[in-house]
Amino acid sequence: MDSLKAEYLDEKSASRLFSRLFLFGITILLISLYFLVDNKKHFFFSYLTSFSFYLSVSLGSFFLVLIFYLTRAGWSVVIRRIPEVFMKNITTVAILFLPILFGLHELYHWTHAEEVAHDALLQAKEPYLNIPFFIIRCTFFFAIWIWLSRKFFNKSVQQDTSGDSKLTIALQNMSTYGILIYALTLTFSSIDWLMSLTPHWFSTIFGVYFFAGSVVAALAVTIITISMLQRKGYLIAIVTKEHFHDLGKLLYGFNVFWAYIAFSQYFLIWYANIPEETEFFIHHFTGSWKTVGIFLTIGHFAIPFVFFMSRHMKRNLKINVGFSIWLLIMHYVDLYWLIMPTYDHHGIHISIIDALIFSGLGCFYIAALIKILTKVSLFPVKDPRIEESMSFVNH
Repeated sequence: MDSLKAEYLDEKSASRLFSRLFLFGITILLISLYFLVDNKKHFFFSYLTSFSFYLSVSLGSFFLVLIFYLTRAGWSVVIRRIPEVFMKNITTVAILFLPILFGLHELYHWTHAEEVAHDALLQAKEPYLNIPFFIIRCTFFFAIWIWLSRKFFNKSVQQDTSGDSKLTIALQNMSTYGILIYALTLTFSSIDWLMSLTPHWFSTIFGVYFFAGSVVAALAVTIITISMLQRKGYLIAIVTKEHFHDLGKLLYGFNVFWAYIAFSQYFLIWYANIPEETEFFIHHFTGSWKTVGIFLTIGHFAIPFVFFMSRHMKRNLKINVGFSIWLLIMHYVDLYWLIMPTYDHHGIHISIIDALIFSGLGCFYIAALIKILTKVSLFPVKDPRIEESMSFVNH
């Protein structure tokens, strides 16, 4: 389709929004530093929760890009640029990770030498759970993600100019080993940053649990972002109801997958009743944390399962976007429920610091996202399958 023209964000408006978000982000995080002095431990647990949320969005988007290429999904071409941009934003997430390195002692029980000295299980895990090796692994994860995401992003953007179909073939080939690297790094990073908060506990499917939630978040932000762009007059003739329908099907499907993994993890640990495994759920079902767990069961699974199942719901843009926003909120609640009981075993303790850090990191994350979006077309204008994608119809 040689007559098809690329669409770009209005640079002046985008630049103004970027400046405001960046300024808001700095202001909010400076205010939150007061709480760092007041309650250092709560600050770092709250920071890890918000960081994990934005990390999961970028990693989930990374998976979407990889799977679109791996499966040669022609319908996905017109919407692919949005997850590509979220994927590319992993560089910003790497920068946002740095403060966590200053809070390792507050976050991770296994960093306390005096505790390890009196704990046989922590001593057995010490060759893996130690600060130098932890930092090496963190560096490795981000280096791999940044390298691989740039390879995919740059080649995709290069095709916008050259129209070279060989770039698509190259990316399809890269996705075969890329998805294996992705699976391993996501699994081990989630073990390091989240599961090791409770170092006595272990789960063989925790990486899959985090992965499922990440993909749900990525699909939700893709739907929301495209909808917002269309409200501003972009992508109206490019992305149709058919594409939103397919995104809705994927969102629904991965949300059910998340619920399946969550139940499987709980049921097997409950049935086996091994002390090292049950410790995690004892803490997460103590006091008001049990209420949060029930709320997740209903809000993250039951409500979407009942009300988002039908074809009509997925093809109704307002409902589709509404459920995307709802599931994005549920994803944050899920991460909050995973992380914060380690800080306070007795029950949920919502503080203004949680809102400040989430908002501050969000401002930086979205500002960086806008910066990337202003430099590229909002859809892969010269992808060889663009015509197939634009004419896609659900049957």
